[in-house]
Amino acid sequence: MLETAKDSKVLLTKIRDKRKALAEYLAKNEPWNARLINTSIIASAVAAALTVGPGVGGEDFVDTAKNVMSFGIPVWQLLCLSASILSVAAVIVNGMMKSHSLSTKLEKTRACDAKLEGLETMLELEQVDIQQAAQIYTQCLTEVAHI
Repeated sequence: MLETAKDSKVLLTKIRDKRKALAEYLAKNEPWNARLINTSIIASAVAAALTVGPGVGGEDFVDTAKNVMSFGIPVWQLLCLSASILSVAAVIVNGMMKSHSLSTKLEKTRACDAKLEGLETMLELEQVDIQQAAQIYTQCLTEVAHI
């Protein structure tokens, strides 16, 4: 029993250390993921909004806009250029998110943390034997190999 208690203590320490690393990863990457998503949504929406005026209003819109403001280039060109830049920005942001699989990694990290929290509690309450706990811990590690 003494060896099992020692092993249990070692495993609990490892679980707590891993949960701390998972929390740090989430704290760093969840805001980054949210910023990428928001940037993509806003850039796409503004790009679409910039093309509505000339697309729906046609020449009447362009003539009215010329009277209101002057940029040295035709208003429709400025709107189209701005919409193009924002569209490219949205595509780049979406590509970055997909290439890094950030959303998937965050989901796996949250799930692993929840499993480790349960495992930690079961070990503390001596509701699981050490071999089974070590197996669950190892399985969780493979799910978050990115950390």
